[in-house]
Amino acid sequence: MTLLARKDGLSTEDFRAHWAGPHAQLALRMAGIARYVQNRLEERLWHTGSAPAFDVDGIVELFFTDAEAMRLAQASDIGTTLIPEDEPRFLKGWTLCVVESEGDESAGRGVKVLAPFRAPADVREALARALASAAADLGARFAVDWTTSTASRQRLWSEPHPPTGFLSLRFESEAQAHAAFAPASPLRRAIESHGGDAVAWRVDALAILA
Repeated sequence: MTLLARKDGLSTEDFRAHWAGPHAQLALRMAGIARYVQNRLEERLWHTGSAPAFDVDGIVELFFTDAEAMRLAQASDIGTTLIPEDEPRFLKGWTLCVVESEGDESAGRGVKVLAPFRAPADVREALARALASAAADLGARFAVDWTTSTASRQRLWSEPHPPTGFLSLRFESEAQAHAAFAPASPLRRAIESHGGDAVAWRVDALAILA
């Protein structure tokens, strides 16, 4: 999971066009990719605190066949040279989070919501149970990705405090997605009760490789 912030002065349309065009074609040249989804942020549904956490215009989901395939891809000429050289053309910020997944919303249809969050390590199990229970009550497909390590680019800004996890949800409608983050919703209470920063985005998920 990689958080992307678009280059200053670049329109959202031009950012998305370069991301889905030349940049995606570079990424697809790496061996071992099993799935590649570009999540384009459409609407912020909710956030903790007085200002939204995380400076982001898109979130990449890049899946590899296994850990060795990911290592080889990152060490290739494309991973070490061509992609990093292309990124400043459309990005100001890049923050990579290597994650472990629990659950699966990828087969679901409908409205997708991504919510990166920060939470203390000692509440992980309790938070996972609370999120799963709240998602089940809402009838939403659910996954949570836990950050195991992070990385940054020397030439780009990166999040000083990256997310410790990402909540992924699928809803039947936009109205249901909005209701899921209303003040009294169990999902919102589950996140808020475990502390840390969080922001929920309704996204347009573009599957480059499904």
